[in-house]
Amino acid sequence: MEQQAYVEGLLNKAPRIGRKPILDADEDTLRTIAELAKLFCTQSEAAGFLGVSLRTFQNFLAEHDDARETWDDGLQHAKISLRRKQLALADKNAPAAIFLGKNYLGQKDEHHTTTTINKPAAELSEAELMEIATGGKQGKPQAAPKAVH
Repeated sequence: MEQQAYVEGLLNKAPRIGRKPILDADEDTLRTIAELAKLFCTQSEAAGFLGVSLRTFQNFLAEHDDARETWDDGLQHAKISLRRKQLALADKNAPAAIFLGKNYLGQKDEHHTTTTINKPAAELSEAELMEIATGGKQGKPQAAPKAVH
C-alpha cells in the first residue's frame, strides 16, 4: 500500500514547465525508477513520467550503475509479483493452472487415435479410405488437434 501511495503522490504532482530537467541519482529519483519498473513500465514510459527524453533516461541508466541496478531490480520484483499472482490464480482457475503447467512444467496436450485395418490399403475403396482419414466422420480429413509447447 505504501508503494501505491508513493506512486499516486508522484502522479498528482504538477507537470513541469520549461526546459526538461537533467536526472539526478538521488533517493527520490531512484525510488521513482524502482516503482515504475515494478509496474513493468517501458523505458519510454518511465522517461515520460520523469519528464525527460528516452535518450536522456537511457543515458542516465548507462552512466549511473545504481540507477541501472534499481531499474533491473524493479523489473525482477515485477516478475516475482506477477508469478505470485499467477500461482494464486491457478488455485481457483483450471485454465490458469493448465497454462502454467504447459509453460513451466513442459506439459502438453496429446490426442492419439488408433485404427486397426485388416486389409491392404490397395484393396480399400475410396469411401473406406476417406472414412479412415476422417476418423469415421463424414467430410474432409482433418488432423487431430495437437498442442505441443
